[in-house]
Amino acid sequence: MSTNDLEKRLARKERDWQSMIRITHDFFHAWRKSVKDKGGEAAAMEMELAFWENVGVGTGEMYLKRGGKPEDLEQIAFTMQRASDVMGETAHMQKDGKDVLVVHTACPWLDSFRAAGLPNRCGEGCDRWFQVTAKTISPKVRVVTESQLPKGDATCTRRFSLIG
Repeated sequence: MSTNDLEKRLARKERDWQSMIRITHDFFHAWRKSVKDKGGEAAAMEMELAFWENVGVGTGEMYLKRGGKPEDLEQIAFTMQRASDVMGETAHMQKDGKDVLVVHTACPWLDSFRAAGLPNRCGEGCDRWFQVTAKTISPKVRVVTESQLPKGDATCTRRFSLIG
């Protein structure tokens, strides 16, 4: 296989992955709209947060099942930053003393919530996912949101720290 053929295949896989990210967002918003149409906005918000809570429990359980250390802040933050990368978000982590920050500088959820008529509403779900994931991994891990893109901040920044 030539280098040109390989580059074309890789470009195609990248386009397909980006399409899959958009499709999953569309599925999420169609599901949310269905709940809203049947039960109203309050029910939709309640179910949206329950959705992210379930995803957080699953993420935390998978982390532990794969041998993740329950109180290794750097490993936990890296895992969550990596999950963000896979979902098309732009994120990095950095140390701040004993704490670890996960910093998002761009996120496709902002656009998909806006397209669904829910501008600047993605932060609550992400907060729930981060907090529940951390709590599932260890009750000693705390995640605090310090800034949010949907609130007009330059980043979504979450601080991971150990309690006690």
